[in-house]
Amino acid sequence: MFNGKITNVSHVPQWRALLDARAMVQNPIEVFEKYRSGLGDTFTFHFGGTRPTIVSCNPEFIEHVLRGNRDNYNKSDIQVERMVEFQGKGLVNSHGNDWLRRRRLLARGFLPTRLSEQLPIQQDVLQGLMEGFDRAAQQGPVDIHQQMVRFTLRLVGKSLFGRSMSDDELELIADTISEIQGFIVRQIVQPYMIPWYRVSGQSGRYQRMRIEAEKVILRHIETRRKEGIGETDFLQLMMHMPYHDTGKTMTEDQVMIETLQLMVAGNETSSIALAWIFYLLGRHPQYISLVREEIASVIGNDPVGFENLHELHLTLRVVDEALRLYPPFWMIDRIALENDEICGIRIPSGMLVVPYIYGAHRNPAIWSNPEIFDPDRFSPERCDKRQRFGYLPFGGGPRLCIGQNMALVQILLIVVTIVAKYDFALTDDKPVNSLPMMLLRPDGPIHMQFQERQGKP
Repeated sequence: MFNGKITNVSHVPQWRALLDARAMVQNPIEVFEKYRSGLGDTFTFHFGGTRPTIVSCNPEFIEHVLRGNRDNYNKSDIQVERMVEFQGKGLVNSHGNDWLRRRRLLARGFLPTRLSEQLPIQQDVLQGLMEGFDRAAQQGPVDIHQQMVRFTLRLVGKSLFGRSMSDDELELIADTISEIQGFIVRQIVQPYMIPWYRVSGQSGRYQRMRIEAEKVILRHIETRRKEGIGETDFLQLMMHMPYHDTGKTMTEDQVMIETLQLMVAGNETSSIALAWIFYLLGRHPQYISLVREEIASVIGNDPVGFENLHELHLTLRVVDEALRLYPPFWMIDRIALENDEICGIRIPSGMLVVPYIYGAHRNPAIWSNPEIFDPDRFSPERCDKRQRFGYLPFGGGPRLCIGQNMALVQILLIVVTIVAKYDFALTDDKPVNSLPMMLLRPDGPIHMQFQERQGKP
């Protein structure tokens, strides 16, 4: 029977990987976890039954790939080809000097001063969102994931486009992104189907969807150029801030691509993280009262600001623990440019290498009782003893997610607002499973009951 051994580490025979192809489409984490439990921190198999791959949740291995020898590991064709086909070439799928110049420009939009400037706009948007949430909560249980998609879509959208983007336009862009991401996942885990997708017209259908979403963004770019409105959103920054090396600004196509990619990362990352946070609070209600007490102590009746949000240490630990159990980015893909060796494991050039974040976050060699929800893992004294690349919900190394600070501000703002105002609970004790696509979504609705607290605003 064909084994297809890849390198000197525990190996899944290729015939078995082929048999797992359907399961990989349905839930790749279940397949990865099956082999991690049987083969250890690092193993090899054929992704989609065809692509030789090394998967590791060993923090030393991950650090070497993402930081120590990062120049030898580019993003794989999963992003360089599959994602570029539908999203264009932007920050997330570029390399070398091109990546650095883009990163330096966009990073200016995530400085604390700019995030602080945007907070009043975020609060105005959130106030309007809460009115709709109030109405939904009064009618009965709500799907908290669906609600958080609604919240973050508008918060991220207003951060990117200012007040000019309509809710209908944001919905169209978000729906398009979601549909295309699902299609990209199918191509990743079933690469042998790509020719069929093209001849059957499926690829063309998703390309037409992409073009319609791009038209919306291009209309706003053109309007902004004509009107010259000086807002503090990302669109204004990308249109007028010059690159550090050339002194030139982004082209219209570059602005459109970066806007779409920021929309993908910002909206889904935050909404999924928030859904898991409220789910875990619902399963561990003792932390609801603890978080509420901290909010009253730290913020009280003061305005919510950039500084006092970051003084919510217990709340931040709850967020960190939720991101450990359910990291939005559950894996990272890289391709080895040259032969390498990590922890005694030989890495042939051209090999697909997967730092397996979900596995690292639940690795018992790093975390005691890793399946248990325990925010105190992130107390300062326990963090100091932890391996650095054992926890990386936003990636690691120089390509750490550029928008993580904005995501954390939005997450904290929403958690503070809802926890302070409502008592809430899950409608039943049935566990919610994860659905790993591009990001780690819940596999269905998370129904929760929200009751406004008496005497509270």
